[in-house]
Amino acid sequence: MNTLVKTIDGLNTWVGRVVGWVMIFIMLLTVYDVIARGLFSAPVLWAFDVSVQLFALHFMITAAYALLHNEHVSINIFKARLGLRTQAALDILSYLIFFYPFMIMLLIYGWDFAARSWASRETSWGVVALPVYYVKTVIPVTAVLLMLQGLANIIRLAEIVRKGDAQ
Repeated sequence: MNTLVKTIDGLNTWVGRVVGWVMIFIMLLTVYDVIARGLFSAPVLWAFDVSVQLFALHFMITAAYALLHNEHVSINIFKARLGLRTQAALDILSYLIFFYPFMIMLLIYGWDFAARSWASRETSWGVVALPVYYVKTVIPVTAVLLMLQGLANIIRLAEIVRKGDAQ
């Protein structure tokens, strides 16, 4: 099980670090567009669509990386008062009751959403009709990466419930 957890963590770390660089491209694109508009009165017609798609890619696909590093928003007012084993058991229960049903629905509907987009070769509504089916494919990929990271987290939490301490 330790190998599985390390593999999942490694995959999401790699994806998070690689896709994290997309923010640099978004920033450069935005600066380029602002300069082109301001200095040359020549806006870049495709800049907005591309930056929205890149941000969508970044936001979605790095969600599992954020889950790995416990960076998602959580309210721990009551949980912090519980013992370590009880916290871990509550987290496992939360994954099973809330996280996984939502991720399964995201995978099912995201797959259908992406498939319909690919079938129609959907494009953006902007001046330059950029393909959007690539970025819509990120939705089911995100669901899979999140479900894998959830599994790795549950395995770690189960070890805490079993042994009573963090590994």
